Amino acid sequence: MGIDIKETDLSFNSLSERSYTDMVVIHHTGCNDIDASAEEIHGWHLNNGWAGIGYHYVIRKDGTIERGRPEWAIGSHAYGENSHTIGIHLSGDFEQAEPTGEQLDRCGALVADICERYGIPIDREHVVGHGELMATSCPGVNLQALLDDGTITGKAVFYYNQNHGIEDEGAVPAEQDGGNQGGRGAERFNTIDALPDWAKPTIQKMIDKGLLNGNGESLDLSLDMLRMFVVNDRAGLY
Repeated sequence: MGIDIKETDLSFNSLSERSYTDMVVIHHTGCNDIDASAEEIHGWHLNNGWAGIGYHYVIRKDGTIERGRPEWAIGSHAYGENSHTIGIHLSGDFEQAEPTGEQLDRCGALVADICERYGIPIDREHVVGHGELMATSCPGVNLQALLDDGTITGKAVFYYNQNHGIEDEGAVPAEQDGGNQGGRGAERFNTIDALPDWAKPTIQKMIDKGLLNGNGESLDLSLDMLRMFVVNDRAGLY
Protein backbone atom coordinates (compact mmCIF):
# COMPACT_ATOMS: atom_id res chain seq x y z
CA MET A 1 0.00 0.00 0.00
CA GLY A 2 2.79 2.38 0.92
CA ILE A 3 2.55 5.26 3.42
CA ASP A 4 4.86 8.28 3.56
CA ILE A 5 6.67 8.15 6.89
CA LYS A 6 9.07 10.84 8.06
CA GLU A 7 12.05 8.99 9.47
CA THR A 8 13.38 10.36 12.75
CA ASP A 9 16.46 8.17 13.41
CA LEU A 10 15.86 8.18 17.17
CA SER A 11 18.21 6.28 19.47
CA PHE A 12 16.79 3.82 22.01
CA ASN A 13 18.31 2.34 25.13
CA SER A 14 16.98 -1.19 24.61
CA LEU A 15 14.12 -2.79 22.71
CA SER A 16 12.44 -6.19 22.52
CA GLU A 17 10.75 -7.67 19.47
CA ARG A 18 6.99 -8.16 19.39
CA SER A 19 6.04 -11.75 18.54
CA TYR A 20 2.59 -11.00 17.12
CA THR A 21 0.32 -8.04 16.41
CA ASP A 22 -3.46 -8.05 16.54
CA MET A 23 -4.55 -4.56 17.60
CA VAL A 24 -3.96 -0.85 16.91
CA VAL A 25 -4.26 1.59 19.82
CA ILE A 26 -4.97 5.30 19.31
CA HIS A 27 -3.54 7.98 21.66
CA HIS A 28 -3.28 11.76 22.04
CA THR A 29 -0.81 14.14 23.71
CA GLY A 30 -3.22 15.63 26.22
CA CYS A 31 -0.95 18.57 26.95
CA ASN A 32 -2.38 22.01 26.12
CA ASP A 33 -3.09 20.92 22.54
CA ILE A 34 0.55 21.21 21.47
CA ASP A 35 1.70 19.80 18.14
CA ALA A 36 4.20 17.42 19.74
CA SER A 37 6.83 15.83 17.51
CA ALA A 38 8.15 12.29 17.80
CA GLU A 39 11.48 13.75 18.88
CA GLU A 40 9.88 15.77 21.68
CA ILE A 41 7.91 12.78 22.94
CA HIS A 42 11.06 10.67 22.72
CA GLY A 43 12.76 13.08 25.10
CA TRP A 44 9.84 13.02 27.53
CA HIS A 45 9.78 9.23 27.61
CA LEU A 46 13.53 8.96 28.03
CA ASN A 47 13.16 11.23 31.06
CA ASN A 48 10.60 8.73 32.39
CA GLY A 49 13.33 6.10 32.34
CA TRP A 50 11.85 4.31 29.33
CA ALA A 51 13.81 3.02 26.32
CA GLY A 52 12.50 6.00 24.34
CA ILE A 53 9.23 7.06 22.72
CA GLY A 54 6.59 4.46 23.49
CA TYR A 55 4.43 5.05 20.38
CA HIS A 56 5.26 3.57 17.01
CA TYR A 57 3.90 6.52 15.04
CA VAL A 58 3.15 10.19 15.68
CA ILE A 59 0.71 12.08 13.44
CA ARG A 60 1.27 15.84 13.53
CA LYS A 61 -1.48 18.42 13.04
CA ASP A 62 -0.55 18.91 9.36
CA GLY A 63 -0.94 15.17 8.76
CA THR A 64 2.79 14.34 8.70
CA ILE A 65 3.40 10.83 10.03
CA GLU A 66 6.65 10.56 11.99
CA ARG A 67 8.42 7.37 12.96
CA GLY A 68 8.50 6.73 16.69
CA ARG A 69 9.57 3.41 18.14
CA PRO A 70 10.46 0.88 15.41
CA GLU A 71 7.34 -0.96 14.32
CA TRP A 72 8.84 -4.38 15.07
CA ALA A 73 9.51 -3.46 18.70
CA ILE A 74 7.27 -3.84 21.73
CA GLY A 75 5.92 -0.39 22.51
CA SER A 76 5.35 1.38 25.80
CA HIS A 77 1.95 2.99 25.28
CA ALA A 78 -0.74 0.72 26.80
CA TYR A 79 0.22 -0.95 30.06
CA GLY A 80 -0.39 -4.70 29.98
CA GLU A 81 -1.21 -4.62 26.25
CA ASN A 82 2.09 -3.59 24.69
CA SER A 83 3.22 -7.08 23.66
CA HIS A 84 0.64 -7.41 20.87
CA THR A 85 -0.27 -3.85 19.85
CA ILE A 86 0.93 -0.96 17.69
CA GLY A 87 0.49 2.53 19.13
CA ILE A 88 -0.48 5.56 17.02
CA HIS A 89 -0.25 8.99 18.65
CA LEU A 90 -2.16 12.00 17.28
CA SER A 91 -0.61 15.23 18.52
CA GLY A 92 -3.03 17.45 20.43
CA ASP A 93 -5.28 17.56 23.46
CA PHE A 94 -8.57 16.08 22.32
CA GLU A 95 -10.29 16.60 25.62
CA GLN A 96 -10.62 20.22 24.53
CA ALA A 97 -9.70 20.42 20.82
CA GLU A 98 -10.58 18.46 17.70
CA PRO A 99 -8.07 16.51 15.60
CA THR A 100 -7.45 18.13 12.23
CA GLY A 101 -8.88 16.71 9.04
CA GLU A 102 -5.33 15.96 7.90
CA GLN A 103 -4.67 13.96 11.05
CA LEU A 104 -7.84 11.92 10.64
CA ASP A 105 -7.15 11.26 6.98
CA ARG A 106 -3.58 10.11 7.57
CA CYS A 107 -4.64 8.08 10.60
CA GLY A 108 -7.14 6.20 8.45
CA ALA A 109 -4.54 5.53 5.77
CA LEU A 110 -1.98 4.37 8.36
CA VAL A 111 -4.47 2.08 10.11
CA ALA A 112 -5.39 0.54 6.74
CA ASP A 113 -1.72 -0.08 5.95
CA ILE A 114 -0.95 -1.64 9.33
CA CYS A 115 -4.07 -3.82 9.34
CA GLU A 116 -3.35 -5.12 5.86
CA ARG A 117 0.26 -6.02 6.61
CA TYR A 118 -0.58 -7.81 9.87
CA GLY A 119 -3.90 -9.33 8.79
CA ILE A 120 -5.83 -7.34 11.42
CA PRO A 121 -9.57 -6.80 10.80
CA ILE A 122 -10.43 -3.14 10.36
CA ASP A 123 -13.10 -2.94 13.04
CA ARG A 124 -13.71 -1.52 16.48
CA GLU A 125 -12.57 -4.67 18.26
CA HIS A 126 -9.10 -4.30 16.78
CA VAL A 127 -8.75 -0.50 16.42
CA VAL A 128 -9.28 1.00 19.86
CA GLY A 129 -8.65 4.03 22.01
CA HIS A 130 -6.16 3.83 24.88
CA GLY A 131 -8.95 4.27 27.42
CA GLU A 132 -10.67 1.12 26.20
CA LEU A 133 -7.76 -0.92 27.53
CA MET A 134 -7.12 0.78 30.85
CA ALA A 135 -8.39 3.61 33.07
CA THR A 136 -7.26 6.76 31.26
CA SER A 137 -8.90 9.70 29.50
CA CYS A 138 -6.60 9.16 26.48
CA PRO A 139 -7.24 9.67 23.56
CA GLY A 140 -9.62 12.42 24.71
CA VAL A 141 -13.38 12.55 24.37
CA ASN A 142 -13.33 14.17 20.94
CA LEU A 143 -10.98 11.65 19.33
CA GLN A 144 -12.68 8.75 21.11
CA ALA A 145 -15.99 9.90 19.64
CA LEU A 146 -14.48 9.67 16.16
CA LEU A 147 -13.50 6.10 16.92
CA ASP A 148 -16.93 5.27 18.32
CA ASP A 149 -18.85 6.69 15.36
CA GLY A 150 -16.76 4.78 12.83
CA THR A 151 -14.98 7.78 11.32
CA ILE A 152 -11.46 6.37 11.70
CA THR A 153 -12.25 2.77 10.78
CA GLY A 154 -14.44 4.07 7.95
CA LYS A 155 -11.52 6.01 6.52
CA ALA A 156 -9.28 2.97 6.92
CA VAL A 157 -11.74 0.78 5.01
CA PHE A 158 -11.96 3.47 2.32
CA TYR A 159 -8.19 3.50 1.86
CA TYR A 160 -8.00 -0.28 1.87
CA ASN A 161 -10.70 -0.46 -0.81
CA GLN A 162 -9.08 2.29 -2.86
CA ASN A 163 -5.74 0.50 -2.88
CA HIS A 164 -7.33 -2.77 -3.94
CA GLY A 165 -9.52 -1.40 -6.69
CA ILE A 166 -12.79 -2.02 -4.87
CA GLU A 167 -14.90 0.61 -6.56
CA ASP A 168 -18.45 1.96 -6.59
CA GLU A 169 -20.26 1.37 -3.27
CA GLY A 170 -17.21 -0.23 -1.66
CA ALA A 171 -15.07 2.85 -2.13
CA VAL A 172 -17.31 5.22 -0.19
CA PRO A 173 -16.10 6.13 3.33
CA ALA A 174 -18.46 4.75 5.96
CA GLU A 175 -19.21 8.11 7.49
CA GLN A 176 -20.56 9.43 4.20
CA ASP A 177 -23.22 6.82 3.59
CA GLY A 178 -24.57 5.47 6.83
CA GLY A 179 -25.91 8.45 8.69
CA ASN A 180 -29.42 8.85 7.31
CA GLN A 181 -32.29 6.39 7.49
CA GLY A 182 -33.29 5.42 3.97
CA GLY A 183 -29.89 6.36 2.49
CA ARG A 184 -27.43 3.97 0.89
CA GLY A 185 -26.13 2.91 4.31
CA ALA A 186 -29.61 1.58 5.20
CA GLU A 187 -29.79 -0.71 2.17
CA ARG A 188 -29.89 -4.47 2.84
CA PHE A 189 -28.77 -7.23 0.49
CA ASN A 190 -30.61 -10.54 0.68
CA THR A 191 -29.37 -12.55 -2.31
CA ILE A 192 -26.06 -13.15 -4.08
CA ASP A 193 -27.42 -11.58 -7.26
CA ALA A 194 -28.32 -8.38 -5.40
CA LEU A 195 -24.79 -7.89 -4.07
CA PRO A 196 -22.32 -5.40 -5.58
CA ASP A 197 -19.92 -7.24 -7.89
CA TRP A 198 -16.95 -6.50 -5.62
CA ALA A 199 -18.61 -8.36 -2.72
CA LYS A 200 -19.95 -11.45 -4.52
CA PRO A 201 -16.77 -13.61 -4.44
CA THR A 202 -16.26 -13.04 -0.71
CA ILE A 203 -19.87 -13.73 0.26
CA GLN A 204 -19.99 -16.85 -1.91
CA LYS A 205 -16.79 -18.09 -0.27
CA MET A 206 -18.26 -17.50 3.18
CA ILE A 207 -21.42 -19.39 2.26
CA ASP A 208 -19.39 -22.29 0.83
CA LYS A 209 -17.33 -22.48 4.03
CA GLY A 210 -20.40 -22.35 6.26
CA LEU A 211 -19.50 -18.95 7.67
CA LEU A 212 -22.85 -17.55 6.53
CA ASN A 213 -26.11 -19.42 6.80
CA GLY A 214 -28.32 -20.30 3.89
CA ASN A 215 -27.75 -20.84 0.20
CA GLY A 216 -27.33 -17.24 -0.84
CA GLU A 217 -30.85 -16.09 -0.03
CA SER A 218 -32.21 -14.15 2.95
CA LEU A 219 -28.68 -12.93 3.72
CA ASP A 220 -29.80 -9.61 5.24
CA LEU A 221 -26.38 -7.97 4.90
CA SER A 222 -25.74 -4.24 5.13
CA LEU A 223 -23.24 -2.31 3.03
CA ASP A 224 -20.96 -1.86 6.02
CA MET A 225 -21.05 -5.60 6.67
CA LEU A 226 -20.11 -6.29 3.05
CA ARG A 227 -17.17 -3.90 3.26
CA MET A 228 -15.88 -5.53 6.42
CA PHE A 229 -16.23 -9.05 5.04
CA VAL A 230 -14.29 -8.08 1.91
CA VAL A 231 -11.53 -6.41 3.92
CA ASN A 232 -11.19 -9.48 6.14
CA ASP A 233 -11.21 -11.79 3.13
CA ARG A 234 -8.43 -9.88 1.44
CA ALA A 235 -6.48 -10.02 4.70
CA GLY A 236 -6.65 -13.81 4.46
CA LEU A 237 -9.03 -14.40 7.35
CA TYR A 238 -11.52 -16.59 5.46
